[in-house]
Formats: sequence, C-alpha cells, structure tokens
Amino acid sequence: MRKITLHRPKENFNKNCSYEILVGKKYLTELKNGEEKIIEIPNDFKNETLKAKIQWCGSEKMELRNLSENGKIIVSGNKFLNKKMSLFGAMSPLIGLMFFNLKIVPKNIGIGIFVIFLIGIIGTITIWKNKWLNIKTE
Repeated sequence: MRKITLHRPKENFNKNCSYEILVGKKYLTELKNGEEKIIEIPNDFKNETLKAKIQWCGSEKMELRNLSENGKIIVSGNKFLNKKMSLFGAMSPLIGLMFFNLKIVPKNIGIGIFVIFLIGIIGTITIWKNKWLNIKTE
C-alpha cells in the first residue's frame, strides 16, 4: 500500500462544501475546508485515476501510477470559476431591462448580452465542469 497526503487549503469560497475524492469511480474520502488527510492506496488501484468532485463539477483526473511514495496532493477550487463567474449574475438586470422593453438598453445589445450569458452558463456547467477544482502534486 502506498500512502499519500491529501491537502485542501483554507478557502473563502466553497468553505461549506466538502470535496469528494474518487479513485476511478469509487468514493475514497472527503476533504473539508483546510483539512489534510493521509490515506493509504491499495496496490489494486495503482492503474486507476484520482479525481476530486463537488456536486456535479470536479477536477481533471490524475494518474495514480505517476505519484511517488508519500506524495502530497493539493486539492483547491478554481478561483476564477468559483469567485469571478458569479459576477455573471450581475448581468441579469441588464437582461431584464430588455424583456420589460424599458428602452434603456437597445434591443440588439440586450439580445447579444442574453446570448453571451446563456453560452457562458451552458459552457460552465458542461464543457468546463472538470475545471472547477484543481488537483496537483507538490
């Protein structure tokens, strides 16, 4: 069995959510905000991948065979997606102005903003869903 250290730094975002750690498709453990755990990986899992997950999003996969004995893995949230992406919600009042036809924002600009807003949301929860968490070795 190999021992590895999992570390999650203290974060202001996602602080109430635990990150699930998966080996292959099997649940291994969870990391709370600011927590560090030493876990043992059975030799049966040496060809599997390690992944962190939060709700429907997660991190990219890391090959376990590339990890050294007593390696340290840092799991953290993507600062841009977790902090800055929520600012897209500030666009909703502009979109609302278009729907209520208040003529503050021209209709063509309002439609353009709405389309960009939809593309951003759909891309974030589908294409970039494995970019919400970062997993790296130290």
